[in-house]
Amino acid sequence: MAFTKEQLRNIESILTIWLATNRPEEEIRDKVNFGYTIKGQDIFLEEIRPVWSRPLEKVRNPFAKVKFEKTTQNWKIYWMRGNLKWNLYDPRPEVESLDLALDEITRDSHHCFFG
Repeated sequence: MAFTKEQLRNIESILTIWLATNRPEEEIRDKVNFGYTIKGQDIFLEEIRPVWSRPLEKVRNPFAKVKFEKTTQNWKIYWMRGNLKWNLYDPRPEVESLDLALDEITRDSHHCFFG
């Protein structure tokens, strides 16, 4: 089930703040940028780059997924392995808030999200 309108407003506010502090410098955003997509209960953090053969076209590659679990009211953090499958982030797979999930992704203690 999708988020309510109120939840979406709160989530988008949190993501806007995260993007404002974590996006690449303005001068290089045409070459690499960050964004997000919300699908159902999943939030995908994405790297946005031009397609190498068609520089005016952009491609969005997800590098982190945060999923809201209604039953526990917690957020699960996932990273994408080389086989393109999502796996729970081992150091801290579940947190109590979206803010904590984004903090954990930013900290990236196991270098799963930013290399």
